[in-house]
Order: sequence, then C-alpha cells, then structure tokens
Amino acid sequence: MNQQELLQLISKYFARFSEQIDILNKNSEFSINIHAENVLVKILNTIFDCDFENVNYVEGKNYNSIDLRDKGGKLSVQVTATSSIKKIKDTLEGYTKNQHFKHYESLKILVLTGRQRSYSQKALSKITQAFYHFDDSSDILDFSTLYFLLNKQNDIAKILSVKELLELQFSDINTKIRLPIILTFKDLCTVLKPYFDENGHVFKMFGPNSGANGLGLLRWDLTLWEKSKRDKILPNNRDISALITEYKKFIPDENKELFESFLAHSYAFEKHCEDSNFDYTLYQFPNPIVHVINKFANG
Repeated sequence: MNQQELLQLISKYFARFSEQIDILNKNSEFSINIHAENVLVKILNTIFDCDFENVNYVEGKNYNSIDLRDKGGKLSVQVTATSSIKKIKDTLEGYTKNQHFKHYESLKILVLTGRQRSYSQKALSKITQAFYHFDDSSDILDFSTLYFLLNKQNDIAKILSVKELLELQFSDINTKIRLPIILTFKDLCTVLKPYFDENGHVFKMFGPNSGANGLGLLRWDLTLWEKSKRDKILPNNRDISALITEYKKFIPDENKELFESFLAHSYAFEKHCEDSNFDYTLYQFPNPIVHVINKFANG
C-alpha cells in the first residue's frame, strides 16, 4: 500500500471519528469525548513528537482548560466537541487564569466535530497577548488540520503509525468486502443496487407495521425484524458504507449530501441496534437515495 493510499484511509477514519462524535453528542451521549481523548494521545504523540498524558487521569479530576499535556512541557491540548468562539474564549481565559502558559510552550485546542471556518483573532488576543501567543489559524485544530499536518510532514513511518492506530479504533466497523473496480458513478450505483434492493425487501417483509409472508401486521411481534436487522441489513449497510466511502470521488456534487446522509443513518442505525434506547430519529433512512441509485443503475 503506497503513501497516498495510506493517507486516504486516514482521511476516511478521521471523517468517521468526527461523525461518530457528532452523532453521539447530539443524542446526549458524551462519554465518547473522554474515549476520544485516550485514542488521540498516541495519534497526537506521533504527529507532534510529544509524550502526552491525559491530565484528568493523572490529576484525578477534571483539569481546568487542559485535557492532554506533554510531559516535557512542549504542548498542552484542550479537547472539545464545541466549536463556538465562546468555548475557545472560555478555554483561553481558564488557561490564562491558571497560568498554564508558564509550564507549556504552547496551547492547542482540538475541536472533535470540526472547527469554524474563522474566529476573531482580535477577540482572542485580548485574552492572551499579554501572556502568550495564540493564533486561531494554527492553534485551533480539527481532524482536517491533523490530516494536513501529517501529510505535510511527508513521513511514511508516521503515516503508517497513525493509520494503524485508527484501524485499531475502528476495527469493529471495518468490512471484509472485496471492493470491485469502479470507474463511474453509474458503476457505483450498479454495485449498490442489489444491497438496497435486498434491504428494501427485508424491510417490507419484516419491518415495523409490515406483513410477514402475508400473515399480518408485526406491530406486536418484531422478532423477525430484529433478527433480519442483524443478519441482513447491518452487514449490507456496512458494505454500502465501505463502497460509498471508497468511491465517493465519483458521486456528483448534487448527490453528495444524500450519500453522506446515508452514512450517518447507517452508523446511527447500527448504534440503535446495539442499544434500543439510542434515538436515531434525526438520522432516518434517506429515501431519495433509492431513486437516484435506480435511475443511474438502470440508465
């Protein structure tokens, strides 16, 4: 596997990492943020040549304005899922008040769900300029930034290390599908169509409020539906997601949002299957995708 292929895998895993955090946080599940800190320690160590530790574990408490710190004092990192300037300012104010700048060369703020396009450097400098330098363009990070920094270093050993760390994190959702040769969006739709057809058939036969072999409604007994979800729909969804992620470059711009909606639905649906209390109503199956796939596959 060459360097470009490794980087493409890393970009895929970073995107899934961010998407996972966003979906869970919107469903008031915030424990993923703590887990993310632990996963990120080794990744950040690799990218920044540091020896990070999770301050909250070492100190035995929620440490103000710092989550990760380099044992050598090179960097400190605040990890957050909130991208607002208020969150950034609150972090800088806490960092300044606690005089952390005396112990670390610089502070980075890593926004797990994606940083804003821009921040008011003037507003941030009012808090920091008398004590330390903080640049919104280089010190507020997200997964896209981490990818850029890793790519810029052009270090194959680092790239391979990060790829392996991310694979360990996402090994439970990797698929063993043998990816076909796809050269056009029509090819992609042709390959995807049988998966969607089978899922649609299963849903009609065994889904909520459906009939099973003409024997009546299943509102009161969803045993077959629960089994069908795990045996058919979930494996199909994993293969579909792998294909969409691998060949997303062929998806026309006007359809990209629709396919991204399916990826979000696929992850949320799997999470709901694992925990029936998980609310995935915001990530329902995007029905128009079936029309698009049929149109191009049959065209």
